[in-house]
Amino acid sequence: MSAQREPGPRGPDGRFERAADFLSQAIGTPPVFMLALAVVLGWAIVGPFAGFSTTWQLFINSFTTIATFLMVFLLANASNRLTENQDAVLAGIYGEERALETEETLVLQRLEEQDRKLEEILAALRANGD
Repeated sequence: MSAQREPGPRGPDGRFERAADFLSQAIGTPPVFMLALAVVLGWAIVGPFAGFSTTWQLFINSFTTIATFLMVFLLANASNRLTENQDAVLAGIYGEERALETEETLVLQRLEEQDRKLEEILAALRANGD
């Protein structure tokens, strides 16, 4: 039986996270860049045939505006996930550091106790030797 995820602002089944993760990884690839470049070059080539009309200009303006608008949300999601991961790593490091400090304190306390006992034994041996 699979564990149920708590419903939240990002959806109960994580579809948004999976889609955002896929898109954020795909967007920066060379094929996607080549596709964007092809769209811009195709638009530029069509310009003279369209008479550089307002409709021709409106196409690229609308396309870039919509793409930019969607990218803002995609980048925000990726940034939020990265920040959450960094916070978790830092919390883990801080927790490990605290655990090491505690262990070091315990070791020092044991050494001090052993040193005190050895001093007592040495003092008793000196008292018996006199």
